Amino acid sequence: MIVMSGCGDDDKPSAGPAAPSAPAATSVPPVTPAPAGLDEAARKTCATAEKDITAALKEVAEAEKIGPPAGHSAVSAQYSAGAATLYTHAFTSSDEVNGAVKGVATAMTDLADTWAKAPGKSPSKADLTTARDKLKAACAAD
Repeated sequence: MIVMSGCGDDDKPSAGPAAPSAPAATSVPPVTPAPAGLDEAARKTCATAEKDITAALKEVAEAEKIGPPAGHSAVSAQYSAGAATLYTHAFTSSDEVNGAVKGVATAMTDLADTWAKAPGKSPSKADLTTARDKLKAACAAD
């Protein structure tokens, strides 16, 4: 029993020095500031998403020239294709960028659905413009 109580006393002091080494292992906080800015992958995603949005809108503009009724389906298809492409970029380390990319894709999907119903006039692109502005703001966070 004396030996056991002696070991118990020695273990407790050795546990004490082990605890101070744990704060040395807190080199994890430098990772915390990284989400405040965008990492290289998120920046690349932003650039790629912007190129894809521009390309999709160019295709939409070409499809709009077709005119009704075939043009409605063509425009819908182009918005859907643009949204699908954007969803491939919605997985970065930045939740803000991910959400913004998904927002643009959702706005494009909504426009695709509206065009598929053959509207009497071109639907508003205000939601798409707002979503795109949010993406630009998220991508500008540095």
